[in-house]
Amino acid sequence: MPRRAIGGGKGAEATLEGAGVSADAPGVIVADSGMETLQQVSALLGAHRVWERFPAQV
Repeated sequence: MPRRAIGGGKGAEATLEGAGVSADAPGVIVADSGMETLQQVSALLGAHRVWERFPAQV
């Protein structure tokens, strides 16, 4: 699964859950407006990856 930021608009929770992604996982943004989603995802893209979504494995 990609470790990049994921964003969706209001009502995207069901689609995310269907894809196996928790809507409240680190790096996953679901906001009421497209502009709010864009702003939050843009801020996350600066980090390039959202490592917190996946536990470290040895």
